[in-house]
Amino acid sequence: MAGIPEHIIDQVRESTNVLDVVSRYVSLKKRGRNYVGLCPFHTEKTPSFTVNTEKQIFHCFGCGAGGNVFRFLMRYENLSFVDTVKRLAREAGIEIPVSQEIRQQVSKNERLFKANENARTFFQFQLKHAPKTLKDYLKKRGISPKSIELFQVGYAPEGWDHLLKYIQKGNFSQKPYQKLGLLLTGEKSGKLYDRFRNRLMFPIHNPSGKVVGFGGRQLDDNKNSPKYINSPESPVYQKSRVLYGLYFAREAIRESGFTIFVEGYMDVIQLYQSGVQNVVATSGTALTEDHARLIRRYSNRVFLCYDADKAGVNAAVRGGEVLFQQNIDAEVLILPEGEDPDSYVRQHGKAAFLALLKTAPDYLSFRLTTLQQRYNMQTATERSSAVNEIMDMLAPMNDAVRVGFYIEKIAEKFSISQEILVGELKKKQRAARKRERFGIQQQAAYSAQSGDTAAAKPGNRPLVFSGAWGGEKDVILLLLNYFEDYRAYIFDHLDEADFQNLEFRNIFSFIRQQPDDVGENLIHHVFETVESEELRALLMHEVFHSNREFSNPGLYLQGCIKQIKIAVNQAKIDLAKRAIKELSPDDKKYFELLAEMQSAMNTLKKWQDVVPSQEKE
Repeated sequence: MAGIPEHIIDQVRESTNVLDVVSRYVSLKKRGRNYVGLCPFHTEKTPSFTVNTEKQIFHCFGCGAGGNVFRFLMRYENLSFVDTVKRLAREAGIEIPVSQEIRQQVSKNERLFKANENARTFFQFQLKHAPKTLKDYLKKRGISPKSIELFQVGYAPEGWDHLLKYIQKGNFSQKPYQKLGLLLTGEKSGKLYDRFRNRLMFPIHNPSGKVVGFGGRQLDDNKNSPKYINSPESPVYQKSRVLYGLYFAREAIRESGFTIFVEGYMDVIQLYQSGVQNVVATSGTALTEDHARLIRRYSNRVFLCYDADKAGVNAAVRGGEVLFQQNIDAEVLILPEGEDPDSYVRQHGKAAFLALLKTAPDYLSFRLTTLQQRYNMQTATERSSAVNEIMDMLAPMNDAVRVGFYIEKIAEKFSISQEILVGELKKKQRAARKRERFGIQQQAAYSAQSGDTAAAKPGNRPLVFSGAWGGEKDVILLLLNYFEDYRAYIFDHLDEADFQNLEFRNIFSFIRQQPDDVGENLIHHVFETVESEELRALLMHEVFHSNREFSNPGLYLQGCIKQIKIAVNQAKIDLAKRAIKELSPDDKKYFELLAEMQSAMNTLKKWQDVVPSQEKE
């Protein structure tokens, strides 16, 4: 896994006590068989974060975070899996053999990081020797020398080859700079030239502090050139997964319990130097689901602080919806006309800005207000359009308590009965499930033809379950808890085709491939394999939940198998019925489907007559 031998990963995990690692970051108290404390991943007053030392896992019943010691450190320190294993291996004194493939990839990325560092050094040097007009400009914008140094702000001088000459003079390879987009090739001349020219340069750091790219602000009035340009994506820079300023804001975010999103680099720096340090910005892209997942590692509450112009309001609508659907508590502050965070905090100061922040409405209230401004709610057509838009936003959400609360607010704001809204929401969700099932079938067909397995991965889509999903889930839980006792019985009675839900089918298939002596490592192998955070949280909650101890697991297992067999055969019958309707009795396929349907009906009847018995364990 990830280039590290499986037995080494197991050895590192077995040599590390999850309680010892978590206790470095969270104050824990013993409660029964577990340890509890305040969750480090969201703000709470009552402890819901739990560590189980027997299974060596953790789970928060508030935000759903959970996993083993690797997952905790990855999420808290924002490390990759490989870096996490390496760190814990060093602490345990375990040497990790590195494959040639991994060594080569690390070497390639390190060369890119080094090239970015060289470029940063060059830009910083140029700013220190920049024309007085540029230094006056920074002074006028209120950016202090201390902030310039902290954020490593630089200057790309006017001209086509200043960075290129620096690279040549240093005898550096030009290939990494081309890969990073710092050097471009002329279409006609074929010669290299600098991407960034006459621009104020803002290095973009990953959460570990390494420079992954740059943003450049225009310093002249050339209307043919964009105000900002950013580094293109590269192996070390994916815009949808990087937040400007996060490296500097991490501790302030954790301490305050919330994050402020702004639109520009200057906004981040100005707020930070004023004392509002829990601030970040996207770089060259709109707010994405990856951004939401990234920031959720640090806080579950976000303020979107945008300009009052149309672009700012639209960005708040789009970005807020992304956060909202990720169950992040989002609030929206639209600044007074003509202001941005940079200008507002310079003119009014930190206290005034924080006071203004307290007036920000929650995202749903903001969204409902914008809909009322866009639509004439006195006409049936436009009111229907507004409801349709807000139901589209709620449809993907899985948290029934949250959705129920939102329905109440929408009903009150729009003067529409909750029953009507629930009905409309159910229509949306049914349609989404149909599209989802069709999409899975299409993806599976495409994957089978093209060999593209990524398209069908459950981590790439929201959780939408069907059939006997509860039984499927509990079979997985029984395997995790009683693998040695019941694996033979389960594998004799079930195979992958019996699982209608891709998520549980993949896990079942993975468990089936595990060696007989996998033992206590099984639960860790499974959770390291599950890519979907939502699915991992669901399973982790069930593993921790008291009723997952199964007072009579053998009897319960028989009930689960019965559920699954009934559901899968009923699905076969329904599918055959729909297909038969489309065929003529003269069609050869017609009688084949009839035979298949009859076979499924016979099997269904057989399983309906099964009565779970203690003797069958």
